[in-house]
Amino acid sequence: MAFYDDSRLEAIRRQIQTNPIVEKGWVKLETALSGFGSADVQLVERTQRDMQDRVRQFGGNKRFTLGNYIREQANRAHQLAFLYRMDGNAEMAGRIKELILLICKEEAWLYQTGSGRASDLWTADIGLLLSLAYDCIRDTLPDEERNTIVGHLYHKAFFPLYKDWLDPAHKIHALDTMGHNWWIVCVSGAGTVLLTLGKQVEGYAPLLHAITEGLREWFAYPGNVLQNKKANFGPDGDYIETMSYLDYALGSFMVFEDLYRRTTGDSSLFIQPLLSRIPNAYLDTVFRLDGKLFSFTFGDSGARKGNGHVWLRLAEECQRADLLAFFLDHLDSPSGPLELYYYPESLEPAFPGHRAGVSILAHSGYGMLRDNQDTNDGGTLLAVKTGESWNHNHLDAGSFVLISGGREWIMDSGYCGYSKPLYNSYYRQSVAHNVVLLDGEGQPSEMIEYGTKFEGQLPAYLDAPDYHYLLADCTGPYMQVYNRFYRHFVLLDGFLVMVDDLFASRGGDFQWLLHYKGSAALDGETLQISPDREDTVDSMGSSRLTVRHLYPEKKQYVRERGYSTAAHRRSGQEDIFPEAEYMKVCAEGEDRRIKFITLFTLPQAAGLGVKVEKQADAQFQTFRLVYPDGRVLMFLCNLHADGRVMHDNAHGSFAGVETDAFLSSVLYSPEGQIQRITLHNGSYWKSGGVCRFSSILKADAYIDYRNGLEIRTGLTAGAWCYLACEQEEEAVLHGHGFRYDPLSGLWKRKMKEGQEHIRLEAKNHAPNPAKEVRHVLD
Repeated sequence: MAFYDDSRLEAIRRQIQTNPIVEKGWVKLETALSGFGSADVQLVERTQRDMQDRVRQFGGNKRFTLGNYIREQANRAHQLAFLYRMDGNAEMAGRIKELILLICKEEAWLYQTGSGRASDLWTADIGLLLSLAYDCIRDTLPDEERNTIVGHLYHKAFFPLYKDWLDPAHKIHALDTMGHNWWIVCVSGAGTVLLTLGKQVEGYAPLLHAITEGLREWFAYPGNVLQNKKANFGPDGDYIETMSYLDYALGSFMVFEDLYRRTTGDSSLFIQPLLSRIPNAYLDTVFRLDGKLFSFTFGDSGARKGNGHVWLRLAEECQRADLLAFFLDHLDSPSGPLELYYYPESLEPAFPGHRAGVSILAHSGYGMLRDNQDTNDGGTLLAVKTGESWNHNHLDAGSFVLISGGREWIMDSGYCGYSKPLYNSYYRQSVAHNVVLLDGEGQPSEMIEYGTKFEGQLPAYLDAPDYHYLLADCTGPYMQVYNRFYRHFVLLDGFLVMVDDLFASRGGDFQWLLHYKGSAALDGETLQISPDREDTVDSMGSSRLTVRHLYPEKKQYVRERGYSTAAHRRSGQEDIFPEAEYMKVCAEGEDRRIKFITLFTLPQAAGLGVKVEKQADAQFQTFRLVYPDGRVLMFLCNLHADGRVMHDNAHGSFAGVETDAFLSSVLYSPEGQIQRITLHNGSYWKSGGVCRFSSILKADAYIDYRNGLEIRTGLTAGAWCYLACEQEEEAVLHGHGFRYDPLSGLWKRKMKEGQEHIRLEAKNHAPNPAKEVRHVLD
């Protein structure tokens, strides 16, 4: 079974004639390769020989450099072979053969030695690429040359890969030995070589069975407690490593699975429903700027240029027009053999935008708040990373990025080449991220190597059209410095509220870090962030992000110099590390505790004239947003609701509000009537002696009295919730499962575990602030 079969090649030729996007990619590939001649083959031979000499003389990273070069030449052989299959140029077939034989002169396709291994990622990639190239020209070769190439593919690719990763009598690797992506890349590479060589390989059937069943186990890998390894995938299709490494992990698999399906007729290896969930996970982690889609840069995010065929294959199999649009935004056109091969013929690209609200990829630890479908058109995206820190996931639990008004304002520092000193000394460390350090200490550096025993989590959220809340529990990865490290995010219309709740294991200096794009001017406790280019204006006509550090009162600002993402290894500029300024807000806590309360005024709200007022006492830190039309939004942070005293509740009152909630808010109309109430981790909320919400299980709750009564709850278990409602709407309330409680004068309803939303369209639900509902037992 040929990989590039005639029927599919004919379909590609047809698309070149009818689809300008495909034509553009084909012209790009053909132009880059059509001039390849004997002189190029000779240059490869000289370069290869020189690199081999340097490996013998210097060793070390020179071996990696040689391996990368050989892999690039194997990819070139694959590209040329595809070109030959498209145009049938016999002279080109001869050059491809020469290039393949040059690569076969390598003693072994092994470039990362150690731990007794005989194969690595280079072995798998080179084997797969040369298999595809050989498959294209095998019919042009005499038996002797065919046998020579087959022997090298078997002995330098398939055999060492199978022996290391699958052979039950000789293997040295388990599913989790070399991280999460090595196993599938190596085994898929071995499988592709095996299918290319065919049944002439002794033991073909049991070998193929071992490969396919092993791949099924990889997709189902549940993690390993002793090695601090997590499952490969979560229930939402999100992958434990970064999305770029998901691209790489699936890159070889997609080729093998396709060839296996066409060879055997078995489609069950396209694991469902998991693979159909991956497109949503991909698209949850992107945002649009300047008309293009970009990926989050948490961890080793990569350039995401080399495995676009994965997105195309998923787009075709799952009929996802949005994933096709994602491909075109990243790569412009299908300009590689696999991209042209998998480009969908009957699917038009369309990206409808993201749903406004909260989205969570709990397994990988990503949480996203969006207030608009499109960040390119004035919308806002807050993304936070928790989860694990290991290998390609940096020491960045709790770090966040902020995109608003058509610009990325708060950034992740990214990454650089893995062999560069700054990769370990800066880019992977906590200091390079938007987290809180204690005396300069964040997550332990060793965690990159030994993994995260207690990963960060996203345990609570609450989502309404005008109010998006997310809680990030970052404590586990910082367990040596913090007993509590919780980050609360609330995204409102024009504002982002952020509350950090920390309790350190020792006294020290808390250092709140903010890495931003542009320049920052400090005025008191207000930071004005502007783009580097003063003439740059975003789509909303504003070019400024205002950051107010409302609490703690006493703090010190320190400007620091760090770095932003370096250029990719193959760019020729990988030794240039762009410097970037960041701000460190330093403060001492009381009894090792501190609350950082930060208000971000987003660009679209810069000219609205909203005043910010703050007020505090011994128990509450509060602030108010006073709108020009007279509305007032007050936030209250209850300092006693942080578990500081065993067996003691957090009851307190401030400005007429009584609650035990850690964080709550109330929106007043210009006339002083309550329009909306929210509370987080609270069991009651009262105003003027009137109970508006009560439950015995602490809850996250949103109660809106405008245009009827709207209730949203987030609960860790089902619980009865009590609310103040107007009794004249009894029929409506009963119809929605409410029961009247004559003892309290409140209406109650059993709300379900997780998220629940109820909206009553009745007209008379606005509570009267002067009306007090008294408990009959008082």
